[in-house]
Amino acid sequence: MRVLLAQVAPRTHDVASNVEDACRLLYAYPDAELAVFPELYVHAYALKGIVPLDLDLDLDGGGALTPLLAAARDTSTAVVVGVAERRGEGMANTALCIDEHGAAAGRYRKVQLFGAEHRYFLEGDEYLIAPLAGAAVGILVCYDVEFPEPARALASAGAELVVTISANMDPYAEDHQLFLRVRALENGLPHVYVTCVGQEGRLRFCGGSGVADASGRLVAALPAYRPDIRVVDVAVGAHGGGAPAYLADLRSGVPVRGGRSGDSRSRPTESLQR
Repeated sequence: MRVLLAQVAPRTHDVASNVEDACRLLYAYPDAELAVFPELYVHAYALKGIVPLDLDLDLDGGGALTPLLAAARDTSTAVVVGVAERRGEGMANTALCIDEHGAAAGRYRKVQLFGAEHRYFLEGDEYLIAPLAGAAVGILVCYDVEFPEPARALASAGAELVVTISANMDPYAEDHQLFLRVRALENGLPHVYVTCVGQEGRLRFCGGSGVADASGRLVAALPAYRPDIRVVDVAVGAHGGGAPAYLADLRSGVPVRGGRSGDSRSRPTESLQR
């Protein structure tokens, strides 16, 4: 799959301009089969003052995202893009998936909120595998990737590719470079990671987007702290790449004896493969 990595600095709360820029990239790289934009790209990661979109209305036509749907259809390019989604009286930090026909293919609402995000967003309550460009694509958002369980859940449920969109900031650049590769290696799946650059108040976004293959080898690395656009061929469906078959070899449900309380009774661990 040819994947466009859009490591950009979106304009703060300028939804129309950010959507226009995304459309311009789709038309500039029509050979891309999937285009990936950062977390909250449509608004930029400036949490105070975000006005969320009502995606139910937006996706019916005539809303702020209509040009992006049209560009996806015109170029036959699937899209994963970050947006603040209205949910009742609150909002969600959402990765919107648009298929190559310009139709909504799913919404993933960030499960693992980070820091101040708890004051602004409602937590998501399920993971998502979306049909994009002929592949089963598991979607994560930023802090999700720092936990092994979300990516493992996607892999166990049949994902062929994991895509993480992020707004990673200092001092966590090295952390995400590690998680990009580890999540690929431990699940035997290629991993596309796209984050933003620029600055919002005291937050400096560090870039460093990239792609790891199914063996955890880095096959594309974008620079730190500056915008870059890259189209990368990703070997979707190539599982493991010679690494151990961790998913197949995993023994789940093994009990734990002892613990902080000193209780020596066995406690079964939660299975990740229900």
